Parts: sequence; structure tokens; C-alpha cells
Amino acid sequence: MDDRDIDVLWETAAREFVVDDGAVDGILADRQGTRVACGAGATVLTSGGFEYNKDLRLNFLEGPGVEGWAFYGTSANTGTGIEMAMEIGAGLSKVSKAASWMIAAIPVREHGLKIGLRTLVVGRPNTIVVDNFGERYAAERTITKDPSRYLFYKEGVRFDVEELLYPRMPSWLVFDETLRKRRSVVSLRGTGYQGIEWGEENGHAIENGWILRAPTIEELAREISDHPENRELMDADALLETVSKYNCCCEVSKTDPFGSEPENMAPLRSPPYYALPLYPGGPNTKGGILANGDREALNTEREPIPNLYTAGEISSAFKFVYQGGNLAECIAFGRIAGENAAERALSVSRR
Repeated sequence: MDDRDIDVLWETAAREFVVDDGAVDGILADRQGTRVACGAGATVLTSGGFEYNKDLRLNFLEGPGVEGWAFYGTSANTGTGIEMAMEIGAGLSKVSKAASWMIAAIPVREHGLKIGLRTLVVGRPNTIVVDNFGERYAAERTITKDPSRYLFYKEGVRFDVEELLYPRMPSWLVFDETLRKRRSVVSLRGTGYQGIEWGEENGHAIENGWILRAPTIEELAREISDHPENRELMDADALLETVSKYNCCCEVSKTDPFGSEPENMAPLRSPPYYALPLYPGGPNTKGGILANGDREALNTEREPIPNLYTAGEISSAFKFVYQGGNLAECIAFGRIAGENAAERALSVSRR
């Protein structure tokens, strides 16, 4: 940014806002152990979601917000900006919302939380998704006509009020050798930033025990039952019946009682068989700071906090819609926030 004489402070973490008489005058930050004060006529808060913040997930996400979810977005999204804004009285808006579907997670953690992986085969041929008891519960690609709005995860977070448990957390992706050899279960590109080795034909994931394998469906059910997060709930007979019914739908009736499209259906016939735990999650959370159309951050009384603006995942206007990786929203509302913040900063400097 030299040509515009703009200072960029790399490796500098914002910690708190500087507030004078209710107005934000800048921030205090930490730069490799050194305290840094940044004054500003206006501040734009765009620090992303809270995917890797245990407390915020526990308080706001549906179901078991800590162990029952996984995200594959940046692990730098620790919700610090949301906490900073709350400390000066910012209001919140639909914080439970996230760009979500059902995805795989592995026992590798960041900030003590599972790392999620983009699982593109969910709802595709030679796969089914079952609950902890071995039963399907919805069409695995439950979406609206706009495919950016995945709704299958909403089925996954349902609570059983009679048994007092979440029967679909985790759920289980069950597939056969046909799929295993055809493609990677997860997006290798999506896991690259974490340096995770998965294997082109899922080989490394199988060797690591991330993917369970067995020669028969009954034995696969026992493998799932032994998994600590299944809690010995899996019923081998139920899983075998589920697979048999699904195969019959693929080969005989050509229709699925749950409503899956025929092009997304193909039987599980080729042993060995595989299973992988799935969790609600995705790239990022979307709810957070309350803001108006001018992208002014609002307090709990829905009044603007002077000199503070916001845009992006931390204050998403779309909540559960995943609009082009959030980029469209960041461009549109970031521009509005930037223009209004610049105008505000100029007016402050002229006083």
C-alpha cells in the first residue's frame, strides 16, 4: 500500500476498542508482545466468524455446539471481534446462523476443536447417511432451488425429546468400494491449508482410522458401534435393513421415499464397506454484530455506535445463505461500510 501512503500492520492482533464518551476512537492491539494503539476517526470491523471459539459455539450454535460441530474455514476465526464489540455494548443478530451442511471431521484439532473437511460426496451415488442407530432420516441433498442453501444439516441437529439425545450427532456416511476407488470422499483442495494428508483414493484416511472399513455391512455396524462418538448405539440389523431398502429403491422402484433425485442414487453393492462420521458445519458462522443498512454497528437499543462500522461474516445480512463464499457480501457491504466510514472519518477530522 506504499503508493497510497497507507500503513498495514501485519501480525498485529486487535484486542479492544478505545472508547471516548460512547464513540469508538480506535483500537488497542498486540504486535508480537508489544502494545500498539491505533487511533481512527472511524473503524470498520470485519474480523470474520467464531468457528474456533468454544464459548461462543457453546452459547449460540444448535445442539452440542462444541463437539457436535466442525468447520473447514480458517482457524483464525476465533470470534475476537464479536467479543470486542460486545464489551462496548454492541447488539447481536441471529448469532446461531452458519453456512452449514453435513461434513466430515477428523481427530485433528485447532484451538481444541475438530477440524472439518469439505465432504462433497454427501447425497451422491453409492452413499447414504444414517443416524447413530443405522437409519436414514432425510434426502441427503435437501436443498432449495438455489443450491447455496443447504438444509440437510437442519435435520442433523434435531433433538429427540423422548430419549433426550441427539440421535444424528454425529451422523454416518456409509459407502462402498465403488465410491472409494472413484474419488476422494473429501475435497483435497479444501484440506490443503491444514496440511492434512488424505490420499487420492482415501488410503491415508483409512490407514489412520478416520474412515472405518469392514467386509460386510453387519461388521461395519460393529465398527461404528465401537467408535467413541457413537456410544454403542448402532444397530447392525437396522443398518443392514436400511442399506437393503436403499439398494432396492435404486434398482427396482427407482424412487426414494425421502425424495432423493434418481441421478444421485446408486446402490451399495461392492465390498468392503466404509463409514465416516459427519457433523453439522461448513466454512463459517454468519451471525454476530447487529448492524443497519449503512453498516453502522448498533448497540442493544438498536442505536448506532459512533464511528464503528462492520461487514462480512461477523455481521452477515444473509445468515444461512452461502453466497459465493461470502465474497459477494463482503464486496457489496464492505464497500458501503468503507465509504460511510471514510465520510465519517473526514467529518471527525474537520472538527
